[in-house]
Amino acid sequence: MKIHEKKFNEIKDLLTSKLVEKVSIYKEQGTQFLKIENTEFWLSIDEKEFTVGYGFNHTHFSEDYANLYEGIIQAFDLITNKVKTTKFIKGNTIFKTKTEIEFPNSKLVNIGETGLLIFPFWKKTKIETCFSDLIINKSEIENEVNKLIN
Repeated sequence: MKIHEKKFNEIKDLLTSKLVEKVSIYKEQGTQFLKIENTEFWLSIDEKEFTVGYGFNHTHFSEDYANLYEGIIQAFDLITNKVKTTKFIKGNTIFKTKTEIEFPNSKLVNIGETGLLIFPFWKKTKIETCFSDLIINKSEIENEVNKLIN
């Protein structure tokens, strides 16, 4: 078993023990997914990568990229902090979405932006911002996360 697969299973076990029925796990075309009910948070693994996602935004992590532990930290940052999602809309089309983690000190960290190439550029831009609540308190999983990372 590769390191990213082992870490995914450890995260899955931790989240399942803390969030019980809110965690769903399924496999599709050789990729295993973990989602938390009523949130946009998700994780996946395949043969080579560990992917952390929130809505459409996602980042690939791997031992080959030498950033696997950054991905694990980002996954836990997403579930233990508020997440700010900003949608840029022209007409009825969301042409850009920006996702940021809001830390307790009000610092925002951009984790991704997605956009469309074709959209009604001539229409007025409307911006919608929403904040999602944290999924679990950091204090509830801090010790387990530290063991998982070290």
